[in-house]
Amino acid sequence: MGPQFSVHTREILEAARNEYPEPRSLLILALKLAEEEFGHLSNEVLSHVASELEIPESVVAGVATFYHNLHTQPRGKHVISVCRTLSCDLAGGREVSERFIELLGIDFGETTQDGLITLQSAECLACCGTAPAVQVDFDYFESFRPQQCEEVVEALRQGRRPPGGSGVPGGWPDGQEGAE
Repeated sequence: MGPQFSVHTREILEAARNEYPEPRSLLILALKLAEEEFGHLSNEVLSHVASELEIPESVVAGVATFYHNLHTQPRGKHVISVCRTLSCDLAGGREVSERFIELLGIDFGETTQDGLITLQSAECLACCGTAPAVQVDFDYFESFRPQQCEEVVEALRQGRRPPGGSGVPGGWPDGQEGAE
């Protein structure tokens, strides 16, 4: 028997079905719920979603692989995204990338052997004026320097939030601190 949704997830989907009777309207919600529940969208999970929504597997797989915020491969507990656009590369992003690769022993698109950290490239983190930019989970780091990489990796390995992130591009309004 393959993956099965929990009672809680089924309840969410049933409530959404009442609001959106067309099954394709529920697809992204179902995929996000499946990813939360199973960690990533494996072929078995995609098949289960297709079955639950009575949508062809090819449609489900097409949506799952189209959107970059849906993941068909396992990811680490933490995700480090390094902006690879021209402004970030020119401001030192390439050196930041190389330092993370060296420290973690993995390349972009890979996860550390302990499953803790996934390293990925980002097309734009909307911080061109304060490049280079790095995102750690949902926390933004602007004007990032290669020497900060070690501090970020060490904090994640110790289960702490890396210091210095602004939480959102451009920082928190009125100097507020982000939630820990």
